[in-house]
Amino acid sequence: MCAPSTPGAPAGGAERTAAATTPPTGRPREHAERRVTAPTARRAGPRSLRAFFAPRAVAVIGASRRAHTLGGRLAPILRQHGFGGDVYLVNPSGEPIGGETTYRSVDELPDGVELAVAVVAAPLVGGVLDACGRRGITSAIVLSSGFAERGDAVGAALQADLEAAATRNGITVLGPNCEGLLNVAARAPLTFSPATDLERALRRIPEPGAVAVVSQSGGLGFALFNDGDERGLRFSHVVTTGNEAGVTVLEVLDWLIAGGDSRVICCFIEGVEDTGRLGELARQAVVGGGVLIVAKVGGSEAARRAALAHTAHETGRPGEAEAAVLAAGGVVAVDQEELVDLALAFDRSPRWSRGGVAVVTISGGAGAWAADACADAGLEVPLFDLEVQERLRPLMPPYGSPLNPVDVTAGALASGGLAAPLEIVLGLEGIGAVLLVGSFGGPTQLELEGQALADLARASGKPVVVYSYTRPGHESVARFADVGLAWYSSPRRAARALAALRTS
Repeated sequence: MCAPSTPGAPAGGAERTAAATTPPTGRPREHAERRVTAPTARRAGPRSLRAFFAPRAVAVIGASRRAHTLGGRLAPILRQHGFGGDVYLVNPSGEPIGGETTYRSVDELPDGVELAVAVVAAPLVGGVLDACGRRGITSAIVLSSGFAERGDAVGAALQADLEAAATRNGITVLGPNCEGLLNVAARAPLTFSPATDLERALRRIPEPGAVAVVSQSGGLGFALFNDGDERGLRFSHVVTTGNEAGVTVLEVLDWLIAGGDSRVICCFIEGVEDTGRLGELARQAVVGGGVLIVAKVGGSEAARRAALAHTAHETGRPGEAEAAVLAAGGVVAVDQEELVDLALAFDRSPRWSRGGVAVVTISGGAGAWAADACADAGLEVPLFDLEVQERLRPLMPPYGSPLNPVDVTAGALASGGLAAPLEIVLGLEGIGAVLLVGSFGGPTQLELEGQALADLARASGKPVVVYSYTRPGHESVARFADVGLAWYSSPRRAARALAALRTS
């Protein structure tokens, strides 16, 4: 990898040159009504986002030798993941960074750079885009903050300057005020997020999967990735859009849905201009065999103020975006935990439309709790008839229960485990889904019959989710991922996942 630098210093505490002076601050914004917003340039028709997701050569503009700064994290994280493209570092000092060549300016960069990642002070971004235009760079991620989200005339003017520079140079911009993106399959973490740092958060290079995150909030976008990775989810992309002076969350959704490799898309939205288009994208995801799971903030005045100050988005009418998504067959999540829970369910389980839930458990107490959770989620746990009970009785000790919940007790693990009763209840016409309850803190039981449980679930075409009342360790999480079973650490979360998978 080569090295780059830019005329200026990274924002957010990174190195600054004399030219990177702090802009004069406006009057403090005490009320949302005082906000001055910058006009956002909108381009007609679809545009290619390929350079963002699979760039062959990247320039880090504002690279720093100070590892704790934003500009100091980008290139090392790219190296950790084994990014295969060329990386050029731009810093006006021209001194090597990490032993790599550094360019004093964008104008010195070699030909062929497809994507610039700018982490310089906000007043310098317009000039950086002009320089990119001269070098034929047509895509840019602007990580810098201090634009329209400031809520004053200075921030609005800076964002307007950025947009004008992008327009006159024909540059497609992601950001500003975002945390960039991650393409897992391409090993392209174009971000400073600690969640992608193998020395700080990740234990290993993530394996590619079919779950994507699209978020207007950079911190939340990568937090969802971090949470999901800990739960064993495998991702395709994480994309954060920030203020959306260029690429919008709707454009990213369109690109990912059309690409087909992101079957489950989690989307965090503060504000969206076209809720009808959001609903249409949710419909397209379903038609393509996937799902769009949306979390939307802005139901309160306090949240509206926070969104304006965060990414300069107006949150719109409460409930409008959510209604559009639900009407199109998409799913709405209420918080970060539920977004990950539902992604896990849709990534590993089919939808279902009729019948009740069978609870199969090795703990009577946990099974009763699971039954309550199902009832609270609007799901029926029907009593089995005598014929079914007689088929189940030989699979448990005399003190077990075949009624539903089916309590095979912990004693049954030594004689047959959970696979045999699961096979029976999955074959029942009146059962549409199964909540499997066990203790999977260690991997032993999963090693013995995890594959058999997953195979039975797949053969039935019915969802089987797991409630583990002891929290699974890393080995169990990996095993759940390998066999493709969704797991939860509470009966409420497991039942909620089954309810979301139901289509009627």
